Amino acid sequence: MFVPCGESVPDLKNFTLLMPAVSVGNVGQLAIDLIISTLNMCKIGYFYTDCLVPMVGNNPYATEEEDWNELSINAEGTSVCGTLPAVECVVI
Repeated sequence: MFVPCGESVPDLKNFTLLMPAVSVGNVGQLAIDLIISTLNMCKIGYFYTDCLVPMVGNNPYATEEEDWNELSINAEGTSVCGTLPAVECVVI
């Protein structure tokens, strides 16, 4: 089940889903982290499921002091925040 961060569920029709795969050296996750940081993507929600062990940690993408106290969970969804209209992708 997808739980949006805002009041409404974002329309992700025709978006490309980017999802890392388990690999040697966490290369997939590192590539996704680089994409999220480079495109300055923002959190749009998270997936709630009994299939994942709940985890929480510091915000790995904090760039300003006010973002440092945000928590991050293991199944968040991020998307481009309107700065790049030609890029329609969502990342888990």
